Amino acid sequence: MAQDAKDNRILLNEKDTRTKILEGAKASYDAVTATFGPRGKNVLLEKPFGRPMLTRDGVTVARDVYFSDRSKNMGAQLVLEASEVTNRIAGDGTTGTVALSYNLLKNGAQAIEAGVHPMEVKAQLLNDQNLMLDKLAKLAKPVKKGQLLSVATVSSGDPLLGQLISEAVERVGADGGILAEKAPLDDIEREFVNGYYLQSGFQALQSGKKELGNPFVIVTIRRLSSAADIADVLTKALQAFGFNPQTDGIPRFLIVGNVEDGAYINAVNLINQGKIDAIVVKSPPQFGEMSKQLLEDIAVYAGCSPITDTTNLRELNKSFVGTVDKVVSNKTETTIFSDNKTEAIQTRVQEIKDQLETETVDAVSEKLRDRVAKLEGKIALFRIGGATDTSKEEKEFRIEDAIHATRAAASDGVVPGGCTTLLELSKLEGLSEITRKSLRDTFKRLLVNANQPAEVKLEEALKADYGFGFNLRGDGELVDMVKAGILDPKLVIEQVVKNSTQTAADSLSIGVSAVFEDKKD
Repeated sequence: MAQDAKDNRILLNEKDTRTKILEGAKASYDAVTATFGPRGKNVLLEKPFGRPMLTRDGVTVARDVYFSDRSKNMGAQLVLEASEVTNRIAGDGTTGTVALSYNLLKNGAQAIEAGVHPMEVKAQLLNDQNLMLDKLAKLAKPVKKGQLLSVATVSSGDPLLGQLISEAVERVGADGGILAEKAPLDDIEREFVNGYYLQSGFQALQSGKKELGNPFVIVTIRRLSSAADIADVLTKALQAFGFNPQTDGIPRFLIVGNVEDGAYINAVNLINQGKIDAIVVKSPPQFGEMSKQLLEDIAVYAGCSPITDTTNLRELNKSFVGTVDKVVSNKTETTIFSDNKTEAIQTRVQEIKDQLETETVDAVSEKLRDRVAKLEGKIALFRIGGATDTSKEEKEFRIEDAIHATRAAASDGVVPGGCTTLLELSKLEGLSEITRKSLRDTFKRLLVNANQPAEVKLEEALKADYGFGFNLRGDGELVDMVKAGILDPKLVIEQVVKNSTQTAADSLSIGVSAVFEDKKD
């Protein structure tokens, strides 16, 4: 029996590999840095289905730069990886990462062509990285009152958004919960929620919202799917509290969790028949273990144990029924209010914070912070509206970037913005000419986007004291960046430097590459 033919590989030597990597990185650089700085432009991205996407988010553009030329595509993917890491850790600075990565690749390749050994170039870049990070730690200053507004404004590109975001971070703290979601609105609304907020509502509501005071609370991790399931749960809950509908009136319930099929329909029917007054909220959109943990949090908040797969529904007791002061719900969201700051809630919060300290995956860290904020009742909610879905999406990117940047500034401090800190790093003694020129080339790209004479302005900035740069939102005058409120989070610049340098150092040391050959059929 004949074996299947193996995929063929094409081997490229060192020089051809470097050429192709530079081609791909240059294409990504050209597309991504069109968005760079306050005068950066939008990029329109075609999608496989539906409408195109309009964005100024660097990493979003970089993700859509790919080529059928496999070796060229690897160059674009290398700078994308650097941008992705910056986005994951700092949440901003992705365009600057692509810009510096490409400039380091370009200038490093020129040094290699001039006769410098690739491994020597790599060693120089890694030494430069250490010099720059040490200097950056000394340049950073703790954020002062009012500076969060400057950071949020610079990152979002909108003074009004900057104010809304900085107020939110100041209110809930750097680790507090800030949620952003698209909504059927004309503009942007921000709301502070002092209760447990759920991104899931009572879908049986036709319109408006429903409010219940002092309801019994039942949280079910177990899947309730039949009419008998929900009937058993409600009956046992009332019996546990000795509640008699004949004398005590219509019982009120908040039911949260995996209530599906016949159980959900039966609950709605009981409401319509006037036998109970209830809000039924299905599990919020989470995946796997996170959904279970969220339901366990709600049970702790309500002071009860959740119903699990091992729970006998006909043996429910008081421990499975909690109480809260009030619940308000519409079709898409629910807020639970309770003044009971119990020891169980405090213990649960501390457990999550302990997990947060050791968590290395940023997406998981963000979920953990949200869980803490919900249990503590400290949530800032942004509802993002606009004339079109494209408009909403563009605003959402800017708001999320600005939230990350403002949080980073609050926790790690700030440095003067407008690429002036990168320019200051370029003056370091012992820095290689590869890195020195790359930092200054990145600064010049910012000027080019603002239609400023790049070489002239570069010389002017180099002669000025540290912290002075150009106000590119205005007429390009030289200003004290800190006094002008043009600031960058130290964490963002740190990640730009670290990820760009590491990517360039690794890429320039490649001696051969192997790519798949496209099949002729």
